[in-house]
Amino acid sequence: MLSDVFSVLSGKMANEKKLDTITNNLANALTPGFKCIEAAFSTSTVDDDVEEGQVPTGYVNIPDGYIRFSDAPLVNTGNPLDLGLEGSAFFAVSTQGGTMYTRNGQFMLDSTGRIVTHDGNAVQSQSGGDIAVPAGGKDIRIGGDGSVYVDKLFIDRVKVVDFQNKQDLKPVGGNLFANANSGNQELPAEHYVLHQGAYETSNVDIMKSMVQIITALRAYESYAKVDQSASDMLGKLIDLGKF
Repeated sequence: MLSDVFSVLSGKMANEKKLDTITNNLANALTPGFKCIEAAFSTSTVDDDVEEGQVPTGYVNIPDGYIRFSDAPLVNTGNPLDLGLEGSAFFAVSTQGGTMYTRNGQFMLDSTGRIVTHDGNAVQSQSGGDIAVPAGGKDIRIGGDGSVYVDKLFIDRVKVVDFQNKQDLKPVGGNLFANANSGNQELPAEHYVLHQGAYETSNVDIMKSMVQIITALRAYESYAKVDQSASDMLGKLIDLGKF
């Protein structure tokens, strides 16, 4: 009886976590460079050393999920500092917490002429350091490989990287990803193209997410009903034990 209750409770918690994941995706459906997190169920047993003839206590588990790094549509803005990434790659930016990675190519110039994110994080260059536009520079051209030209003069190249295992990249907010595994080193990105005057949108599929949230809500309600029935039955058994 108690094992059944545990299974039901784990099912409720798993669906609640799935709902949180889906609603977070929907909340970021319009966030530039956001990557959808997919929730996935798995089943486990409380004790792997189950004796022969015994029924193992099962429970539903849902891990942190995996990030879907597929490309999202690009929006044309005409802003020469906006860069849309197409392909498997990330921008490297300098933050107070160290180097972070992003797909959001909405950039601007700060007061010193550096190319930065809207949060003020400097976009790293291929040669090391920041990319600075000379004072008075007007015509900024950025090629498909990230080469930056100001008034037809080559300045630097935007650093664009990739990783062998992208699942080691963990979202830390603000469209940023941190590399959670020091062994998963940066690799020079190879299969990518930069589009000047555009930025990447979110890859959240709104219709798919709406269907997922309806399915998860129904599953949660079913678990809740079973949980209530089990609680009522357990209460009756306790009352019977008093006589």
